Amino acid sequence: AATADAEGLWSPTHRRIMLSRHADHLARTLAHELTHAVLGDSWAMLPGSLEEGLADHVSGELCGTGEARLRAGRLSSACLATGGLEIDVDVLRKPSYEEELLGHRRGWSARVKLKGETVGADPLDVFRLAAGLSSTRLDTGAKRGFYGLAYLVVSRVVERHGYEGLHALCVDALEMDYDHVPVGAILEAAELDADPETWRTAAASAMGPPEIVELIRMYPDFLVDALTDYLRSLRPEGDVGDWIDEVEVEIRLADGTAAVTLHELPFVREEIVAGLQASAAPANEPVASAER
Repeated sequence: AATADAEGLWSPTHRRIMLSRHADHLARTLAHELTHAVLGDSWAMLPGSLEEGLADHVSGELCGTGEARLRAGRLSSACLATGGLEIDVDVLRKPSYEEELLGHRRGWSARVKLKGETVGADPLDVFRLAAGLSSTRLDTGAKRGFYGLAYLVVSRVVERHGYEGLHALCVDALEMDYDHVPVGAILEAAELDADPETWRTAAASAMGPPEIVELIRMYPDFLVDALTDYLRSLRPEGDVGDWIDEVEVEIRLADGTAAVTLHELPFVREEIVAGLQASAAPANEPVASAER
């Protein structure tokens, strides 16, 4: 069964998959539900929400065009569930002739922290609670957190041992007559521990440039507002669209090594330019008119 706000669900009773017409990525949602449908009995040994993490991982592999967005959503949800996500923004201004001679650069830096609806979740609850079941009473924010944590665990196990290694854990637990795969075995395979900070750092460091772009696409306001306020204070002369391209802007995750520049975020640049042009227009003149 799926959650009430899910984009799709697999009903084992009716042997049917139902999809929402509002699904963010229809092919990926279908692949997720098909994964649930074809899993053999041994996979039921995965505890808690891990089957959701497996279905997410498989759907991302099968639908490459939506994988970065999936990863950004799930990994950021894991970060938000375990303490938040910190993003560094660095801006370097084009140096004057004198500054260039002296090797000086002037700039501005800021660290923005995104916080989730639920803070301080115990990541080990991902092994206890089945977030994908409608009978599991969790609010939307908590469900997203557990889906993110489940994806993080599965992706780390698969990266290290493949799907075969994850399945071997299930088979071993079944042969030893366990109810589920022992949590300790999964943590060892994923190279995680019980500390939420370990999980948060692992999720953040797993995001590369494509995931950062998608993350900003999901939460653009923090970056647009911060950069617009700073760039407005520079008050340069000339066309906004020209001089903004001479400013070096880098965005990176505090716990990762990947970074992107403003040139890779045209949707952010467009909003910043519009905001700067609006603030530069005389108070008694409209920025735009619908009349012809």
